Amino acid sequence: MLLTIIIIGLMLPQNYSVNKTIEVNASIRIIKSLTTDFDEWHKWSPWQQVDPSIKFAVSEPSAGIGAHQSWISKWGHGEMTITALNDRKMVFNTLLNNEHIVQGTLTFTTNSNNSVNVECHIEGQATTILVSGYMAIFSEYVLNNTIALGLNNLKTVAQLSDIQNVMESHDSQNSTSKN
Repeated sequence: MLLTIIIIGLMLPQNYSVNKTIEVNASIRIIKSLTTDFDEWHKWSPWQQVDPSIKFAVSEPSAGIGAHQSWISKWGHGEMTITALNDRKMVFNTLLNNEHIVQGTLTFTTNSNNSVNVECHIEGQATTILVSGYMAIFSEYVLNNTIALGLNNLKTVAQLSDIQNVMESHDSQNSTSKN
């Protein structure tokens, strides 16, 4: 039985890929400020919800190309670096437990109704000897759910931030000045 499980595990693909998209009714400026600055990730990132033991450290610079964050939890440790950034896309690399490399992109597409589609694409390869295929299946399952949660969190935070900015702007325009 154990030999069968090992053989099946060796035949399973070691690569995995996750792709999720959400429509956000907020300005692209707000969405990008929340996603391209690691100091802002605590507002929407799902990892604290998934693993309350996780502790993050953000290095300088916290935003833009070269921005870096690391973490440690009861499940291991990792680090993430923004490697490319332009008006439409952020590219990042993640290293988990000094051996497992994950590459990802966040793509921002403005729609005709001024909403923004945020697409998260992640791909990786499991490298654990003898059980890589099972780890790839598990990683894809966890990431599918966690990324969906993160994008929903991002949508909520961005839309609330956008509403707050509009209301503050409206209040400042309607306030009377004393002459």
